[in-house]
Amino acid sequence: MFAELADVGLFQSMARYGDMAIHGVLDLRRSFSRAELEAAVAATIADFPVLGRCYEPRFWRDRWRPVRGPISEAVHVLEPSDLEAETEAWVRRPIDTTRERPIRIVRLRRPEGSRLVLSILHLAVDGGGAAAVGHVFASHLYGVSPSAPVDARRSVGSALERLRWWHLPVLARDLAESTAQPARVYLAARRQRHFPADGSHQTRWRWLTISRDQLEQIKTRCRARGASVNDALIAALARVGAARSTRGPVPVIYTMDLRRYARSARLTAANTSAILTALVPRRAIGDLATTAAAVAKITARQRHGLAGPAFILGPLAVGAPAPHALVRRITPWIFPFVVDIPLRRGLLVTNVGRIDEGLAAFGDDLERLRVIGPNIAGVEVPAIIAYGFRGELILELFAPPGLAEAALDELEQELREALELQAS
Repeated sequence: MFAELADVGLFQSMARYGDMAIHGVLDLRRSFSRAELEAAVAATIADFPVLGRCYEPRFWRDRWRPVRGPISEAVHVLEPSDLEAETEAWVRRPIDTTRERPIRIVRLRRPEGSRLVLSILHLAVDGGGAAAVGHVFASHLYGVSPSAPVDARRSVGSALERLRWWHLPVLARDLAESTAQPARVYLAARRQRHFPADGSHQTRWRWLTISRDQLEQIKTRCRARGASVNDALIAALARVGAARSTRGPVPVIYTMDLRRYARSARLTAANTSAILTALVPRRAIGDLATTAAAVAKITARQRHGLAGPAFILGPLAVGAPAPHALVRRITPWIFPFVVDIPLRRGLLVTNVGRIDEGLAAFGDDLERLRVIGPNIAGVEVPAIIAYGFRGELILELFAPPGLAEAALDELEQELREALELQAS
């Protein structure tokens, strides 16, 4: 199985930006045996073969090479004396990309039930792919059918099936805009008040939970202005960014899942997400509803156009014919434009959306869910990962190594104010 171009870029980026592993921590009322867990992992790998392989860089084409060891190497069953310490230790324990499978299951005994720690490398899947893997794994664990067909394909082309030749003019326009966007971001407001640093070598994280009532208030205020919850999140980060700078537009980096362009709903384990920037004019930044209305116009144009596919197809057109060894050499030259410059000016949010359906197989067994990661490094700002669960909106605030605990304190308080939660 040859690596996709996105895989090559992600592999090269890991040394600089961390392995970007995604972890799901699930507290369950029941427990599972090692045999049950191994069977579910094996069935999930059968559906998504990339999960049974490790990454092998080569000159012409990198590939995903089958791991010959037993499935038991990816499944760990433990009786911890300190549940939280053991959970944190496994979340911090890296997966060897070039030797191990990119999936790991850890079952920890709890006084009443168990805790599952599901870890997946971003090298194999993006956020949407991690949700698909978790859903398929749970379906096999409980012996139920997945909610959509499972598709083992990982190519960008399989995710963009609805695009046709008549989309070329719009695609050309958005490719041109995508090429010019780094220059616009470079001229945007540069952060003047930085997040506190302490030189630590560990990541930090916490969760900000927006209750059902608070979320309904946000929806009511923003829907009246034509804005979605995703627009409200981007608007909140624009308000935070504006308070940390003095002039110029404020960039907010967010992700778009390109599975929206597939011909039909499918479950895929792939990297088919685009990184987009909403450049919010400073004059449009006011209260949450006003800012969200301005953001909605920006995101609607990107969503109704082809900004997401353009982000992927531009590099693909240039890099697809090249040897992967050359792509790996060139990739670090792209990092400043895609990552460093935007994050010196703005903040990053990934909205996974509602995950209730993906966890439906667990039913009432699921008592609590936490998402940790992606495990990032090499940047000077925390990342925000948003997901909806059981009517609440949960924001994970993730600080890379080097940032102090106070950075999360400040960001949490700024987000509460930007989302106007104080009035709830």
